[in-house]
Amino acid sequence: MKAISIVDSNDLKYVPDIDRMIREKECRQLTTLGNATRWRMEKDGKFPKRIKIGERAAAYRLSEIKAWIAGEWVPGWKSE
Repeated sequence: MKAISIVDSNDLKYVPDIDRMIREKECRQLTTLGNATRWRMEKDGKFPKRIKIGERAAAYRLSEIKAWIAGEWVPGWKSE
């Protein structure tokens, strides 16, 4: 059975502000913070909270991570 994609990466360039979920590895690459450091900061309210996306999986909103990197993130932050 062949997989059919409705949207490919070229289509996403027309939607630059699309938000997506990122996993630990990509978050680590973007922030340069190790897992334990991020988890401690998350617990202290200094880093965006992970969102459960499955029974044993969690992810971050890319928009929140980008805002944190830019110094714009605060607890309760909502993207516009």
